[in-house]
Amino acid sequence: MGLTEMIEAGSANPVLLFAFALVLGALHGLEPGHSKTMMAAYIIAVQGTVKQAVLLGVSAAFSHSIIVWVLAIMH
Repeated sequence: MGLTEMIEAGSANPVLLFAFALVLGALHGLEPGHSKTMMAAYIIAVQGTVKQAVLLGVSAAFSHSIIVWVLAIMH
């Protein structure tokens, strides 16, 4: 039985699944890659402010999340 069937049958808790997805996503963000080093180097090179660094991080996380949602919907 797949995840969709489990949710439709009521045997899966969507809130628990969403919380699990958030935790996995946060752990995924701590893994190497995703150009974090490049973004940090850019902020240092242009002597960026904390506000600019936060904005860059939020925009990268948002765009990454949108891509994941689009791929999930297409599948």
